[in-house]
Amino acid sequence: MMAKRVLLIAAVVFALGACGIPTDSAPRDLPEDERSLAIAGSSSGSDAFGADRIYLVAPGEERLLRSVPRDAAQREDLIRILLLGPNDDEIAAQYSSFIPPSTELISARSKGQILILDLTDELSDLTGQSLSQAIAQIVYTATEIEGVESVQLVINGEEVAWPKPDGDTTSDPLRIYDYPGFVQTAQPAYPALPAGV
Repeated sequence: MMAKRVLLIAAVVFALGACGIPTDSAPRDLPEDERSLAIAGSSSGSDAFGADRIYLVAPGEERLLRSVPRDAAQREDLIRILLLGPNDDEIAAQYSSFIPPSTELISARSKGQILILDLTDELSDLTGQSLSQAIAQIVYTATEIEGVESVQLVINGEEVAWPKPDGDTTSDPLRIYDYPGFVQTAQPAYPALPAGV
């Protein structure tokens, strides 16, 4: 009887111990799908008011982009405001940005309906989903500017081939249609159609 109790206790202790998360004995690289953490931290973002909009990463597991209000006098200002990231209130509400906070706008110029943005090279440090999200933030924000339909992203004056969610890369101007499903809609769900219609 005593042996059965000891055996039962040992089995319970072993089972409970097996449920724990093991510790790593040394540093290791994270798998690619675990690296897409949004960048948050100290705020340098501007006040959330105005008729203009930038796109930040909304709270939640889906990490979809959501537009927030800003006030910009010129097109360069809106992009610079985006690069500042979320403000203190937005950080408290768990908004974030995938764009590295040290990224700077070198220049912005228009060529027809294409906005050509020359940025510093911090975006080049991103990979995978983080890079796609950062690019989507820039493209969605830039196309909020009147007359802009697509964005050509240049790094330190050099053309770069950027990834699209379908796995292709392109050095062509990017449109919001290249990043479908990246934005959280503010529209309510449409009611279902009545039967027989």
